[in-house]
Amino acid sequence: MKEGFLYRTFSSCSFALKTGWRISKKRVILEFLHWAFMYVDWLLVSCVLIRFILDMAMKRTSFEKMMVYVWSVVLLEAFLKIYSRYFESYVKPVTDVKLYDGINRMLYDKACQVDMRCFEDSEFYNEYMMAVSQAHTKLPETLEGVCQILARFVAMICGMVIIYQIDRLAALFIIFPILGNFVFYGVLNSRIFRMERENIVFQRMADYVNRTVHLGEYAKEIRMTNVFRLLKKQYDKAVAAIRKVIGNYSLGNMILFWLFQYFTFTLLQEGAVLYAGYRVLVSGTMVFAQMAVIQTTMNSNTWTLIGFADSVMAIVKNGLYLEQTRHFLQHEPAIPEDQEGLLPELPIRSVEFEHVSFGYKEGDWVLRDIHFKIEGNQSVALAGYNGAGKSTLMKLLMRLYDPVEGRILVNGIDIREYQVKAYRDLFATAFQNGKIFANTIEENILMGRNTDEKQDRKKVERALRLADMYEEVESQPLKEKTILTREFSKEGVVFSGGQNQKILAARAFAKDSPIAVFDEPSSALDPIAEYHLFENIREYGKDRILFFISHRLSSVRDADVVFYLKNGRIQERGSHSELMSLNGEYASLYRLQAENYLT
Repeated sequence: MKEGFLYRTFSSCSFALKTGWRISKKRVILEFLHWAFMYVDWLLVSCVLIRFILDMAMKRTSFEKMMVYVWSVVLLEAFLKIYSRYFESYVKPVTDVKLYDGINRMLYDKACQVDMRCFEDSEFYNEYMMAVSQAHTKLPETLEGVCQILARFVAMICGMVIIYQIDRLAALFIIFPILGNFVFYGVLNSRIFRMERENIVFQRMADYVNRTVHLGEYAKEIRMTNVFRLLKKQYDKAVAAIRKVIGNYSLGNMILFWLFQYFTFTLLQEGAVLYAGYRVLVSGTMVFAQMAVIQTTMNSNTWTLIGFADSVMAIVKNGLYLEQTRHFLQHEPAIPEDQEGLLPELPIRSVEFEHVSFGYKEGDWVLRDIHFKIEGNQSVALAGYNGAGKSTLMKLLMRLYDPVEGRILVNGIDIREYQVKAYRDLFATAFQNGKIFANTIEENILMGRNTDEKQDRKKVERALRLADMYEEVESQPLKEKTILTREFSKEGVVFSGGQNQKILAARAFAKDSPIAVFDEPSSALDPIAEYHLFENIREYGKDRILFFISHRLSSVRDADVVFYLKNGRIQERGSHSELMSLNGEYASLYRLQAENYLT
């Protein structure tokens, strides 16, 4: 471990308190008062009141004087109960929502800044899932645990003082539950966390199958093929692995839990009763009233100590989860979204790759020695087989990744010198696997850009016309205000794959950026729709630098420059006619595709 156990736990508690204080000061203050008042109530009733009544009974104090004290305690207890209900019924639910909102906003902001390559790192992704899935519950639980520990610690000290005043030796019985809770139960909790951590990968596998079976987008494949057998096999494998992990820990956990129970309850309670009974019945050195106070206080202290230990162990366990959250929030991305730098100057005159190489893992190259220069408003087509590196090349250009070797220049300046947000705003994009959001058609096209409402309507209309979706959208009852998907609305519309792809293209058309990137924008379209879309893409790209990727080489014929990629390198480059004259792999692939249409 890089950090000590106590240091890590303290850091997680400190993180929870600071974060909770920043989100809701009211929750932190009232949470502490809630638990402090609860144990004031416990001390009054379980220890002080019983001792006072027994003392007065032995001294034959007047009933009236006794009742004054009792009613004072009753009234104080009534106030404490009212406050407890106020906190549990109003303060806690309201501030739980505030904490949920606050921590999720922090996680959302950080998730938008994390480097793209992190999501392809399984170890990072596992930690990320632990951070985002548990933070909104572990934060309030840790706040509660810290307040419980402080209140219970003070209550235990007060209880021990009461026992110590009666019999010093009896106070030593507290050693047994301390061993039970902080040694055996502590080791048990640590083992449970390790068990859960080992299971998280297998749990994700099982959750994937569960999600796949229940989502409508997989329904056709499940019904028309035998893929469910594969999914069930994957699920059975995950469940078997989970059972194996649990089995590896079960015997040790059972023994530790028995030791915890024996030391915490049996040795303390039965031992204290036997000791006090001996003092009363055999040696005659203790009166029955003192024995009763010791017994009630010892029982109460036992449960307070158990609660204290539970709170400590819960904090330790929650702290291990919050540690993932803390590390995630402290993660420094290689490409910070808020990175300051130069503002790109318009117009964009050139885009240049200088001997760029890139790999997602060290030594595993996806692109090697890519070099080219595009000047003016040229259209550039990227062609090649799957896995050749076409999409990765575009991600490097948009600075979703940085090259491992070489550099990328825009207007002669290394793109790493530009302000990240301003630089990425240069691009209008339609991604190959772009996503449709459960928002209106208009919002799916504008993607959060705030402009004038009339301008928005004109942009959306123009974009839909270029994407050949205007008539379809106009036929909807709410037109561009129609909700896409039925995730949250029964009135939502579910478009076909091709129509969704047109919406993605419209998203790019609506953004008046100097560089446009269309990554397989027509893979779900029929040939006629594809032809019209590429005609409109070329029209849209006349006033800007245009990059597009397509497996159908008939779509790249009119590009100014074609780069044919193979094994991460640009194997052939030139116009369509030049590459056909070269009679290389591009020409062979083009003729092969053409034959499929002509035969």
